[in-house]
Amino acid sequence: MNCSDPIMSESAKFAERCFKDFTTEHAMPISRRLFLGSAAGAATLSSFPAAAALPSRYLDLNNPEDALTAMIKMRGSLEPVDCPHWYEGTIYGILPGKAPIPMVDFEGSEIDYYERQPDGSYYAYGATVSFFKDTRTGEFIDTFENPITGKVNKVEPNSISVKAHYIYSIYGMKRSDDPTPLGNEPIIQKKLKWSESGPHTWLTMRRQYPANYPIGEHQIVQGATAELYDPDVVSVAATGSPTYMSPWLKWMDMKGHEGHTIWAGPAHKLQSIEQYPKHMLEKMEKYFPHKLTAKPSK
Repeated sequence: MNCSDPIMSESAKFAERCFKDFTTEHAMPISRRLFLGSAAGAATLSSFPAAAALPSRYLDLNNPEDALTAMIKMRGSLEPVDCPHWYEGTIYGILPGKAPIPMVDFEGSEIDYYERQPDGSYYAYGATVSFFKDTRTGEFIDTFENPITGKVNKVEPNSISVKAHYIYSIYGMKRSDDPTPLGNEPIIQKKLKWSESGPHTWLTMRRQYPANYPIGEHQIVQGATAELYDPDVVSVAATGSPTYMSPWLKWMDMKGHEGHTIWAGPAHKLQSIEQYPKHMLEKMEKYFPHKLTAKPSK
């Protein structure tokens, strides 16, 4: 089963064809389950019942095990499959006492792969590549005129290559290269913030990094409440709004300048890499074909 691809009824062939036409035409596809429910007259996106009116919820987000399950469904899949995310945005330069400076745009691919362990925890593997674009034209660039230093820098794609993976457990979360052990008290439900509005649910959380890493990431993931609480759905069709804070990129040549960068922009979880924009898939296949899967090699 593809990531973000809920199970549907075999009797809904006509509605399935309509769904394919709909998702081809619109940039933000809805889930098959929600669309088929609409086609059957059960509901429409504009009149979907409020989240509080759902007849049943098999997950209790205050329960550690359920909170972990819900988080994996929103971020990836309960099944061990590649979950590709397309994203774009702007990198801002943050200097002491000055307004943020839009420096360069970015567009990229992040593929996540969640693998459940015998103890109920999940190992999360990732493959991430960002390409950079001019903030005015939106064109991919090979050189960059730095608005802070005035220098022209050669641009390099940002390929994240670490051997570490993430560990998500009822006892918390950490990177595998972080020597700090997880505790013995279930706390994952306290690390996650959930918000609902009508048919939508938002998950807000922070990505964990080792304490000596000068980086951080504030993550917001949005999906359909009905999919989150449907036990037959292993992956919620979701969009995200991550904000990433990190030191200056090496190729920016910012030695001697205080400050840091903030990356901000939307992300979209897709069913397969074939749903990437054509230009993005072509660049990945040409320069980083090994980054088109996050499945760990055994």
